[in-house]
Amino acid sequence: MSEVNYGDELLPKYFFDRLTDITPRDLKEMGALAVAIDIDNTIADDGALHLFHGVRAWVKQIREAGFGVIILTNTFPLRAKFIAHLLGGIPYVAKAEKPKTRGFLKAAAILGVPVEKLAMVGDQLFTDIKGANNVGAIPVRIKYNRPEVLLYFHYKKLRSKEKNYLTSKGYGDKT
Repeated sequence: MSEVNYGDELLPKYFFDRLTDITPRDLKEMGALAVAIDIDNTIADDGALHLFHGVRAWVKQIREAGFGVIILTNTFPLRAKFIAHLLGGIPYVAKAEKPKTRGFLKAAAILGVPVEKLAMVGDQLFTDIKGANNVGAIPVRIKYNRPEVLLYFHYKKLRSKEKNYLTSKGYGDKT
């Protein structure tokens, strides 16, 4: 786990390779009481309905350790509901419009925690991390699994911007 203390809205406070690398102890050390997880390239491939290996077990472990878990995604409600069902019926906030703060506040309210105690885990700086920083949640970035297929050229450009930004901040190895 790497912690950084810059005030930049795009900069994560914590970096991990994969969601499943985050332990209950890590969350406790972050000061989190609950976790919001993105879908695309965090728990499933871009646009997919199947989960990455180990995600179900990770959610179970985190919940058994006493942390609330919620899906916070910009995807459409039917997909979010289906994936939430695969994860044992956890709550979800779909069409969250990240980086806007509304979805983060709603997720924290659903879980009954202050937004400052909500760890937002996602792969995108311009949605997950920026939104978490703007609302005062705990921004946690994981590396994306593979390039997006949907809107390929848009995401290729976005990933290049993310890489350049992190490199400029001395975190080029975290892309």
